[in-house]
Formats: sequence, structure tokens, C-alpha cells
Amino acid sequence: MNLNLRKWAVVMAVAAMLVAGMVVAGCSSNKTKSDTPAASSEAAPPAAAPSGEAGRETSPVMVMPAGTIPEIWAQIGEEQGKLSAAIQNGQLKDVHHLAFGVRDLVIALADKAKAASPASAAKLDGMVEQVKTSAGQLDELGDAGNVSGTQAEYTKLVTVLGAIKAVTGAK
Repeated sequence: MNLNLRKWAVVMAVAAMLVAGMVVAGCSSNKTKSDTPAASSEAAPPAAAPSGEAGRETSPVMVMPAGTIPEIWAQIGEEQGKLSAAIQNGQLKDVHHLAFGVRDLVIALADKAKAASPASAAKLDGMVEQVKTSAGQLDELGDAGNVSGTQAEYTKLVTVLGAIKAVTGAK
């Protein structure tokens, strides 16, 4: 089994354990106990996309990164478009999942790009941290219903993604 496949297997196992732990412990939410349906009536969420960090929020819909850097950029573009539309349409409840989907794809992209060009690793690591921070901020602002703050943070995310494109040589 090659090294990348092993890495993904480990990451997926950790992600599955995190999801299972959240299901058992119950996700934190702003709902009161009376607003939450009984656990037996809820379906378990699907496995989350790998985030590279234990304990961070994960997207409930798995976004599997494609094989090549250009293919991953295409996926990021799709998720970014969905995120932009959600913000523009005031669907802030969707911002959480979409922002973390972009984050997870950026992490996968950076791993591939660093393998292809180790010289850019430090610069990419810093920008990936900015994307992680921005995704967290988008989550918080979206949950708070702060449209203008969400739009401003999305603009920052777009700027960082543009810088990552320049470093990874994407067109």
C-alpha cells in the first residue's frame, strides 16, 4: 500500500472516530433539549472530510479531494461558488458546511502541492492556517446571522485562495 493511501486511511479512520464521538457525546448546538428530537429519530451523520486536525469542526458531507492539483482546484471552485451563493442568498446556516468543505479541500491541495514543490511548503502552511481561521470565522459569523461580517470574511478567504493559487501555479 503506498504512503499516501495509508495516510488517507489513517485520516479517514480518525475522522470516523471523531464523528462517532460526536454522535455519542452529542454535538454542541444552540438548541435546547426540547428542540432536539430524540437520538433514535436522527440519522447518524456521514463520515466527515479529513481536516488535518483532531477536534476541529468537520463538514457533514464528505468532499473527497480529486487526484490532481488542477482537479482539486476545480472542486474548490465549486465549493467556493456554493459558499458565495449561500452568503448572497442569506442562507447562513449552510455557510458552516461549505466553509469547512473548502478548508478540507485546501488542506488536501496543500499536501499535494508541497509534495510536488517542497520549496513552497512553509508559505503554503501559513496560508492553509489562514484558510482554517477564515473557515472558523465564517462558521461563527454564519451561526450568529451576521451577514455583513460573513461577507467580509468571505472576501478575506477569496484573497487567501488567490494567493494559494499563485503559489501552487494554478491558472
